[in-house]
Amino acid sequence: MKRWTASELRILKRKYPTKGAKYVGKLTGHPFYSVTMKAKEMGIRSNTVHQWKEWELNYLRKSYLNKPVSSIARSLKRSRQSVFSKIYQLKINVPKPERWSKEDLNQLRELWTDKNFSMDEVAAKLNKTLAATHHKAWKMGLRRPLVWSFWTKEQTRYLKRNYGKKSCHEIAKTLNVSIKSVFSKARRMKLQYKQSPRPWTETDDEYIRQNYRKIPTREIAQTLNRSMDAIINRAGPLGISKKRINQN
Repeated sequence: MKRWTASELRILKRKYPTKGAKYVGKLTGHPFYSVTMKAKEMGIRSNTVHQWKEWELNYLRKSYLNKPVSSIARSLKRSRQSVFSKIYQLKINVPKPERWSKEDLNQLRELWTDKNFSMDEVAAKLNKTLAATHHKAWKMGLRRPLVWSFWTKEQTRYLKRNYGKKSCHEIAKTLNVSIKSVFSKARRMKLQYKQSPRPWTETDDEYIRQNYRKIPTREIAQTLNRSMDAIINRAGPLGISKKRINQN
């Protein structure tokens, strides 16, 4: 780091209170964070400095290892220089990471867009920190795949037209969504099966007796290709409903 000369210190004392760190940096050739640190060391305050609040410091400590500095600066409505300066003041800066090899970049490009791997798993496979991996992916323009999405008008119309005519498994496969998503959307739309109910077989009843309240009702419904409401309603006559069990 460049040493401060006597003339530069005079400029700091005279100009920092009214002009701020950026102006002093241009006159002295010292970087922004060096000016602010030296001013703090000498007890010089600037009327142009936006003092950091406690919630901002907590946000910086929490976000520094997970978000790029530019993103933090936008969130706090501060300059990147101001954020860098505070990082050094708080002594939370990390050593400069090792350079990424071509193999690392290719592997990151392949794994980051694969929804079968979490961000933590990708970082572990590359032997990098999560912050370094996330930042590199962001710089490369890589985006994580969506594990959920909003229903489009076309999907909603298809569900309304086919719910009750096709199984939820078939609808989910056609729309490329989960069965749980189909159930939830149908419930919000207050859709109901209109066809005559399919008769219950002894095999169905036995499967419900063995698994009800032991595995999620959703899984039972999927296995028997029935709605969750149908499973719950069937549990009553079979004597295994929650209410019946509590009474015993």
